[in-house]
Parts: sequence; structure tokens; C-alpha cells
Amino acid sequence: MTLPIRLSAAGAVVLLSGVLGACAPATAPGVPEAPPAAEAGLNQSRAEGPSRWELTRWQQADGTLKPIPHGDNGEPVTFEFSAGIDAAQGLVSGYSGCNRFRGSYGKVAAGIVFGPVAGTRMACEPSRMALESALYQAMQSPFSTVGVQPSAGPAGRQVIWKTAAGDLLQFVERAGLGGRAEQPAAPAGAVEKTIEVDAQRVACTGVAPQQCYRVRQAPDAPWTLWYGAIEGFDFEPGTRYRLRVRETRVANPPADASSIRWELIRVESSSRGQ
Repeated sequence: MTLPIRLSAAGAVVLLSGVLGACAPATAPGVPEAPPAAEAGLNQSRAEGPSRWELTRWQQADGTLKPIPHGDNGEPVTFEFSAGIDAAQGLVSGYSGCNRFRGSYGKVAAGIVFGPVAGTRMACEPSRMALESALYQAMQSPFSTVGVQPSAGPAGRQVIWKTAAGDLLQFVERAGLGGRAEQPAAPAGAVEKTIEVDAQRVACTGVAPQQCYRVRQAPDAPWTLWYGAIEGFDFEPGTRYRLRVRETRVANPPADASSIRWELIRVESSSRGQ
């Protein structure tokens, strides 16, 4: 399976052949299957359809936890599966800690396998690049499914995959793609609003230099900078968005954090090249 990749304004797209070139989609001949897992569960509970998953925990084979840093605007490490993790095959895209990536995936007897992946090529601070490199390295081999279960909260399912090196990666299903995960109840005092997000982020300085969204609440209003994250939003450079968000006030925020929190409810529209 080949996958056309658009050039991103954030950086040139390159094939990560040195890391993932040896992989192939699950339908290709000769792809090894994952070793037997304690409890394979990709066929449980959900119909096929797009789904979005966040990497929330990485336990290494020796029992230590690998830190999972977030992006400049708080972006988590996410995988978006075009047909859900239950599907026989599909396309995967997401944010790997520093860059965005796209590729293919397929279901095998006891887990999931990733095909060739391409991504943007940006430099980030060392901890994010180290996490990204380790993730791409792990994706060279199939992940075996340790288990799938409901989350403790309303976000959807959790899945734990085991890498060939024995690391355990825990992903939690998130809202924001395909309506697959339920939206949590709105906290007291929350308000909903519609915002526009410009097609490019810009350099800005908060506590430290970072990249900010340009946002506005009306088509004729001037653009303003948004220094925080938009939780559940997966931004693609070169695309302008119209979003419905939930805004809440944060009591006693850290000194380096905003007192306002935005959570994505839905993407109302998006358009390229603006």
C-alpha cells in the first residue's frame, strides 16, 4: 500500500525509510505476525470507524516509565486510525511528539502492524525528539495486544500494546475524530463558543518561546494569539478551521499556564490553502 503525502508548511515531508522502511501493511505477503498475547481484544465492543488515541503511558521492559513530553501548545502524542483499531487495514496519522506522520496499518493475529510511514521533518527539544525516535523504532515491529478495556472516565476505551522490545504502551481513546469517544459532561461554569483557527501558527513568547495559534471569534474580527492548547484538536498546518470549543476557567493555574482552558467539541469546517 502506498500513501500520497502532502507537503506540509511546517517542514518538508520525508520517508522515514531508515526507521520504518522495512515494515509493510498487514495485507502484504511475508509480514510477520505478532507473538501470542495474553489477551487479544481488537474485535471487542465497537463498530469500525475512525478513532483517535492518545499515548498516556510508556512502561519500559525494566519497569521504568518513559516520560511522554507534549508539544509547544500542549499537543499529546496521538494516533488516528482511519477505520478504527478493529479494522483489517487502514491509514494511520498523528503527532509523534515533534512531527506529524502518516502511514498504513493492519490487523494481525494478536495485535497490529504498521507499514511505511512518512512525516514532517522538524527539530524539537531533545526529550521530544528522543520520544519520537523511540516510537518510530518500536513501530518497526508488530505490537501485540495485551488487553482492551473501558476507560475509568468517559473518554472511551483503553488499549495496551506490547512492543517487540517488551515495552508496554497504553493508549486512551479520545473524542475529536469520528465521534467515537463520548464527550465528558461540561463542568459548572463552562461556556461553548465557535472560533476560527488560522492555517499557520506563529512564533510567540510566553514564559518561553513557542508557537501560538491565531484565532478569532468572528470572520471580520482581527486575529489574536492563543498561547494555550486546544485539547482534543489535531492541527494540520496549511488548514484553516472553524471549531466549536468548550471554555472553562482554571482555578489557581500554574504560573506558566493559562487561566482559560479550551476543549474541542467538534470541527465544524476546515479548508486547505488559506
